[in-house]
Amino acid sequence: MDRELVQYLDERFESLEERFQRIDERFERQEQRFDARFEEVNARLDERIEDVKRHTGVLVEGLRHELHLVAEGLMTHIDVRHTEDRAYVDQRLQETNSLIRLSFETTDQLRQRLENLERKFPN
Repeated sequence: MDRELVQYLDERFESLEERFQRIDERFERQEQRFDARFEEVNARLDERIEDVKRHTGVLVEGLRHELHLVAEGLMTHIDVRHTEDRAYVDQRLQETNSLIRLSFETTDQLRQRLENLERKFPN
């Protein structure tokens, strides 16, 4: 090969190498920008996730409190209802006992009258 050709090829290769170097540098800058952007997005996403976690925690605590209030209300309702039912059953039992006593008294009176009549009018 002659010298001019070698020199020409050397210059071309050097020119290509410089171009590749610039392209590599551009890719490196792009990669750094992408990395920075991804870090920024990840940081915002992490922050948003933490916000959602906190908000969810607040909602859960609120629901727990409301559930506790509902449970207390239900227990109060059950206690009141039990007391009312117990009072009703006690009242009905007293009425029933009174009726039974009255029936026994009436039966005793009738038996006594019958005995008196039998004594007065023996067969």
